[in-house]
Amino acid sequence: MAKKKQPAGPGSERPGQDRPNRPTTPKPALTPTNSRPIPGRTTETPVRPPIRPTAEKSASTSDIPLATRPVVWWPLAVLALLGFVLYANTFSHQYALDDIAAVSQNLFVKKGLSGIPDLMRTEFWHFSNISLGYYRPLSLITFAIEQEYFKDDPNISHVINAGLYALTGLVIGALLQKWLPGQTIIAFLIGLVFIAHPIHTEIVANIKGRDEILSFLFISLMLLSYWRYLETKQSGWIVGACASLYLAFLSKESSIVSLGLIPAMQYWFARRNVWQSLISLWPFLIVAALFFYQKQKMIGTLSGTPPVDWANYPYAIEKSQKSTTFKFLLYYIRLLVLPHPLVYDYSYNVIPSGSKGDWMTWAGFFTFVGLIWLTWKGFVKRTLWGFGLFWFFVTMTPGLGFIWLRGGIFAERFAYAAVMGFGFVLIWALQKLLVKESATSTEEQPAKPVFARYAPVLGIMAVVAGLYSFKTVERNRDWENNFVLFNSALPYAPNSCQVQRHVANEWIEKGLKDRNKADSIANVTNAIKPKPSPEQIKKAQTLIDSNIAHANVHGRWALDHLQQSTRIYPNFGEAYFSMAYVFQKITPNVDSAKYYYKQTIRAANAYAPAYNNLGVIYQGEGFAQNNAQKLQLASYYYNRSMVVNPAYVDGQNNRANLMKATGLDVKFLPDSILNKY
Repeated sequence: MAKKKQPAGPGSERPGQDRPNRPTTPKPALTPTNSRPIPGRTTETPVRPPIRPTAEKSASTSDIPLATRPVVWWPLAVLALLGFVLYANTFSHQYALDDIAAVSQNLFVKKGLSGIPDLMRTEFWHFSNISLGYYRPLSLITFAIEQEYFKDDPNISHVINAGLYALTGLVIGALLQKWLPGQTIIAFLIGLVFIAHPIHTEIVANIKGRDEILSFLFISLMLLSYWRYLETKQSGWIVGACASLYLAFLSKESSIVSLGLIPAMQYWFARRNVWQSLISLWPFLIVAALFFYQKQKMIGTLSGTPPVDWANYPYAIEKSQKSTTFKFLLYYIRLLVLPHPLVYDYSYNVIPSGSKGDWMTWAGFFTFVGLIWLTWKGFVKRTLWGFGLFWFFVTMTPGLGFIWLRGGIFAERFAYAAVMGFGFVLIWALQKLLVKESATSTEEQPAKPVFARYAPVLGIMAVVAGLYSFKTVERNRDWENNFVLFNSALPYAPNSCQVQRHVANEWIEKGLKDRNKADSIANVTNAIKPKPSPEQIKKAQTLIDSNIAHANVHGRWALDHLQQSTRIYPNFGEAYFSMAYVFQKITPNVDSAKYYYKQTIRAANAYAPAYNNLGVIYQGEGFAQNNAQKLQLASYYYNRSMVVNPAYVDGQNNRANLMKATGLDVKFLPDSILNKY
């Protein structure tokens, strides 16, 4: 006759931990000094000491203060040190990608401390001629402080990014130990997955990524501060948690999703019921309301006006946002597990849109449904993997919502915080598969030391963390500057119209330097008094010809990439603009320059620089040829640049200078003149 299973003793399951395998033979009961008698329990029931030294309420009615959970400091130090060391090879890097717009081209940042009031009143991309409704002044303020004391020194900015990332490792290390008392190794390994993961290179190695670093850092501080409130019931910790949330909002508005993590933390790890967990949100909801009120007052919008742009918002134009969201879910999961290859740009058409006939869309949909079901199951049972899945979905909401609501593109930065959820699931799975022995000792079989029991998990994680760290260090090299970064993406994203254009623009920069060097040599030679000797002229001409030849080669390479860009996306106005610029500045051909600037206007009729540069060409021809109609065209195009973008400074200055010289201020022209030239 089969034996009846013995019921589990109190304290047999830690918060956030699955039930361990139980021994089949009965064990002597431990001294029940702090345990409650449970009716019907036999004296042979195995009992482990409860986590708290005093009698507990049931999980559904537990209240604060919680028993203080101690923190072991060596894991925190290791995570912080590793986070800093992994990015040490970025300290000599230059500005790259969005760094230029966020720092070098932001006039308020360049003003240093005196620019801070303006930064508090403007959008993040204020000087990029777009209104996305992003209000993230905190990272810009840190850039302004750096400008005040270190000027244009990207090395300092990279060191600060690494330092903030190291601080993040310290905070999450403490937070994880608070959540998982007595499970120092598990907490450390989850933190290790987060710190070593290569998908974070886009955030840490790119100075502009500081908004994401600060957002997650302050979210982590908020959770840690609130946990301290649960332990002490001191209102000062609530104030600290609210202040941390406000700073997270100032770093990035998507920090709003962290409101879902506060009740989840309490439900899973403080064993409070759902109502207790949710009702504790009220002070944080007030902070959120105040922040968004501030945003509305400061920049006049909550959502902005995203451009209708095939390169960055293609799925909105194709009306495939929903199907593409499910497809992208698979891509995010794949990069969390296997972060290779990593590309700085996933714009049109790196990942084709999802559709009803696309198997990846359906696979993503069923994966989504399956993970939602597992998350619910893990929620009901309060499992560690359930919390990991919940964390993943909450922190991925902005990234997936960017596709679903705006039709935007895939980006590695959206998975920055989600790595933590992946870490929970990965470490739980390894523990479940490889750690078989219970931590409880018996007279017949003493428990093994904790490092011995976790040796298989530690061995596998040493390999995983080693591979992740190697990939991180290697990937950092690609972020050295724009030229290296853009060319590193070509093998993995040849179908990106943006990558092709970015690479072309780097060749254009090199071509401009060659042209400027040739002009400089000519000017120096012509300035020789009384006049240059024949030998000097010959030597100068050789150098001039050499630089012009280099400029022509670089211009040709740029055009090759731009043509590929327009083959991928035939209405890519910025690519046509770059073509025109090549013919205007590097391999002079005025007719071709005019043609491609007009192609730019046809493809992107709100692109102010195209109108301005057409005006520059017609102004030069008008003065050279004494042609009044071309001067009228110049004035007309300057005015058009200001119509499509009233804040466009070059158009304003050129219009004012031409009007001062000629008195012309032409706002309308007949088609006969527009089509003539």
